[in-house]
Amino acid sequence: MTLKTLASTATLLLALSPLSIASAQSSVETFVFETVDSYELLSGAYQLTVTGILQGEAAPRTIAIVPTSLTSTAYDARVRSCERMALMAMSKPGQYFFELRRLGTSQPLQGCKLTRR
Repeated sequence: MTLKTLASTATLLLALSPLSIASAQSSVETFVFETVDSYELLSGAYQLTVTGILQGEAAPRTIAIVPTSLTSTAYDARVRSCERMALMAMSKPGQYFFELRRLGTSQPLQGCKLTRR
């Protein structure tokens, strides 16, 4: 294998790798709440519902996240962590952005993030 072939192969792989990363991340929906008005967790269905004002919007919106299968202990811990973050955002409106991520409209919670403004 010549140096020119090796360089061409490396260039091609580097050019294609961001495409595969971007396509894998494109299915994750992210909602950034400027304010959180309510947070509800229905324990029987493990449905998580957050209502608040999304960044760039004027009216409150409700986002529901429903798991597709039985939940695990790790999923339950993730939901509880997000619950604490949402409660903190509710207690101090305007001080935090609360970010909620899900994988498509009917998929379970992927994660959440609390950021100080």
